[in-house]
Amino acid sequence: MGTTFQEIAVQMAPKQKVMIDTLTEEAPILKNMPVEPSSHGLWNVYEELDSVTGADVVDLDSPLPNISSDSILQQKDLSVLGGKIKVGEDKAKKFGGKEAYFAKKMPAILHRTGMDMEASVLYNGIRAYAYANRKVQFGGGTGSTNYSILAVHWVSGEVTGLYDANGFGNGKAFDLAAMYGGNLFEDPADNNILKYGMRIKTYFGLQLVNAKYVAAIVNCDIDNDSLASDGTRTFPTAKMIDKMLLDVRAGSNTKIYCHPAAKIHLGTAYKLEKLKTVPGDKNFDTGIELWNGIPIETSYNFLFGTEAMVSS
Repeated sequence: MGTTFQEIAVQMAPKQKVMIDTLTEEAPILKNMPVEPSSHGLWNVYEELDSVTGADVVDLDSPLPNISSDSILQQKDLSVLGGKIKVGEDKAKKFGGKEAYFAKKMPAILHRTGMDMEASVLYNGIRAYAYANRKVQFGGGTGSTNYSILAVHWVSGEVTGLYDANGFGNGKAFDLAAMYGGNLFEDPADNNILKYGMRIKTYFGLQLVNAKYVAAIVNCDIDNDSLASDGTRTFPTAKMIDKMLLDVRAGSNTKIYCHPAAKIHLGTAYKLEKLKTVPGDKNFDTGIELWNGIPIETSYNFLFGTEAMVSS
């Protein structure tokens, strides 16, 4: 699990490094996500263990039991990440040509694309998978001011990002192609104005096929957090976070993901009360980077305290 999305994209398309950096600049979790090649280009075939009969202890010279292992072939399709950009003939001329216009617009487009892509991985991928497999704990938040905290144990072939081994797009991280051969066309969606167009496309997948390695805590309310006499609170207790790590069999390839505000609150809620200072201290630090040795990685692509309550 040593190869990340950023590393493989740069390796396969070094001339597009600036473009890749733009995509992942505000998507740190996507940037560092472990990835591996799919088995068949735009889809990945894998075996899902169905049943196993193992060996047994028998007496000397006794018959040996039959052993077997049955599996089912499954397929995970990669998704297309892409879009079209168009510019009117006159505007392109003012920018110095269609190529100059598209080059000017691409950084902002990729910046937004990376953020949306990461948000989808976090919410539509990891959190949804944990919920579907009953690997979710529920904080005490009841309104729409909540956060989520996710834990993922990345495992090759089971919990990983996927990319086309033949290259992102046409051998580059992003396949850029002129529409209509780079010629002018009438845009029916805009009163048939003459325009130039370009489309951008790449392929990416998220394979989540083992519920043992993905867990989440939802309904984490910071604004209304307080410790009740019975030990409960609207933000997750330390015991809940420990359980989340046990639920994913936390190890060397495990990460905790959350919004920066949730990470800050972990420090103020659980470190502050045990923090000791002396008169010579010049820095008051309640921040934490690890929880029982597991790194905490943050992203602003989590919702900023505006998640609706998730029902159990």
